[in-house]
Amino acid sequence: MTSASHLKAIHTLKSRSGLQEDEFRALLRKETGKASSKDLSDPVAGRFIEVLKGFAPVGKPAAAPRAGRATGKYAPVLQALWLSAWNLGLVRSNTDAALMGFVKRQTGLSHTRFLIEAAEAALVIEALKKWIARDGGVAWPADRDDTDPVARKMAVTRAIAARLAAAGGFTPFIPGGDPWPHDFMAYGRKRGLPQSFTTYGADDWDRLANALGARLRAVLANKAKEINP
Repeated sequence: MTSASHLKAIHTLKSRSGLQEDEFRALLRKETGKASSKDLSDPVAGRFIEVLKGFAPVGKPAAAPRAGRATGKYAPVLQALWLSAWNLGLVRSNTDAALMGFVKRQTGLSHTRFLIEAAEAALVIEALKKWIARDGGVAWPADRDDTDPVARKMAVTRAIAARLAAAGGFTPFIPGGDPWPHDFMAYGRKRGLPQSFTTYGADDWDRLANALGARLRAVLANKAKEINP
């Protein structure tokens, strides 16, 4: 039986968290195995209170998140990976709702804000990275460079460029030659990007990836229409 002080803390944090009733119940069952906060032992209630504290700053009510918007500690990295999959032509939608559908299939959790434990989040992140590497051809940087956003973004952009060239959506300057890197650097320069990849920052790689991704998706869509007119 939950003590009165713990029960009051749970109800207070619930109201500050922005969780809907069904979301709160799902979180409660996942974290405690119980359907009601009244049925928790004091040690379990204490641990659940610490979980709830992660959803909103103590003492400050949280605004309810916009429907379908990915939030939470691990949302930014998941969104970046999902956008990479979108630009590689691996997914049909780049929305947060589509991303959260993937998260739910992997974990059973209906929202990215329920990804609290690092180990559970790592499973989703690694699943996305492995899929993108396998089906998108991305050669992720070695472990020592894996935290470098520029190296990661360059790896994704190079894979997009390779898929685009293989699909016939980018003609090399030298027939039969490899358009990477020089032809794609020229492509970037025409769009106001730096002269050389060596001076690209993270935002530059994003701009090039988005431009090439849009072109790749258009090529893949046209090929799909040819197969299924």
